[in-house]
Amino acid sequence: MIQHVTGVVSWLCDAGRRVVTAIVANVAVCAGVFAVLEGVDYFEGLYWAVTTATTAGYGDLSPATTAGRVTAMWLMVSSVALVAVATARLAARLVQDPHLFSHEEQEELKDDVDDVRDMLVRVCEKLDVPVPQSVEEYDRPTLETDR
Repeated sequence: MIQHVTGVVSWLCDAGRRVVTAIVANVAVCAGVFAVLEGVDYFEGLYWAVTTATTAGYGDLSPATTAGRVTAMWLMVSSVALVAVATARLAARLVQDPHLFSHEEQEELKDDVDDVRDMLVRVCEKLDVPVPQSVEEYDRPTLETDR
């Protein structure tokens, strides 16, 4: 059961449109279920579902049957969960910097830095000068002629 729920949540997180679709479908289905169980028309069921899902819950329309109450509990819990997923997706999208390097690009840059360091070591060895361990050390004069 938990794996199934985890799979559903993972599927919903794949795309923002899926989350919005899931929220709308959840409200629409619960509205229909409520209308049938409580003997009201679909528009009243939709009104109840929207006010319940948004946690406004005016109290002017509430379930009288046990099945209606179970539907209400499902709608409340699932709506909170789906809105949390939608909020997380939106927040992630807002803070994500499209100019950041990909993992592959970062690895390539690290390799390039290593290559440059190796080249610096070889040049220093050929010139018979100590290999600097930092940029600050490199800036310090090391030869008598540099002073």
